[in-house]
Amino acid sequence: MPDLDTARTEPVPATDHTGLRVMGLDESLLRLGEAPVGRLAFPLDGEIAVLPVNHVLDGVDVCFRTSGGSKVQAAVDGDAVSFQVDDWDAESRTGWSVLVHGTASVVTDEDEVARLVGTARRPWVPLDADARWVRVSTRQVTGRAILPR
Repeated sequence: MPDLDTARTEPVPATDHTGLRVMGLDESLLRLGEAPVGRLAFPLDGEIAVLPVNHVLDGVDVCFRTSGGSKVQAAVDGDAVSFQVDDWDAESRTGWSVLVHGTASVVTDEDEVARLVGTARRPWVPLDADARWVRVSTRQVTGRAILPR
């Protein structure tokens, strides 16, 4: 009888301590870039605010336009922020989540702004003329997926 460990043809996916599949950087970035909306978590008045934004991926950094004063202020202050995207299927009980930790900054270079405008998705909410681009300079990316049972 063959040894089951040596007879296995497919690699066993890496899992975390809870049994979730650990996604590699490439898969995490792919899902991050394809998701139309994510959530920015940032400090606001001594609390953590979590607000949705539609975004683009610029290399490993997340960028978005906003007219919102609190998100711009977090970028002006250079705050540590987190950005999260996910998707799930309630019927199959499967899904995934990608989390980015980084530092927010306002994009001020005109060439960079023009390049980002060229890659941007259509905003879900109207933006005023004062809308600013915010960059989350990525420090860490992690992704997890719920394996089918």
